[in-house]
Amino acid sequence: MHAFLRYMVHLLELAVTFIEKLETNLETIRNIPHLDANLKKMSKALTKMDILVNKTEELAENILKWREQQKEISLCIPKVLTEESYLHGLDIVPTLPFVSKVHGQTINAK
Repeated sequence: MHAFLRYMVHLLELAVTFIEKLETNLETIRNIPHLDANLKKMSKALTKMDILVNKTEELAENILKWREQQKEISLCIPKVLTEESYLHGLDIVPTLPFVSKVHGQTINAK
């Protein structure tokens, strides 16, 4: 019986310690100002960051596509210039899509 009482006393001491620590922890949580509001702000910030990551990925894809288009255009320019030079030699100048109408009229007037 003596051992049983010793275990009960020890168990009660543990229970009191647990309750004291629980009360301290609860008080700490209660003293955190605007915890719920801060969690909502963090959630909104995380959502915004996710949107920004998606937009950044989309922008990176568009930049890569643009670079590929620029490479293709760069490869076409020497060919266009060579053809234009050849046609100038034959005294035939084509109206290119980027030539203004005024410039085109001047060429046609020659």
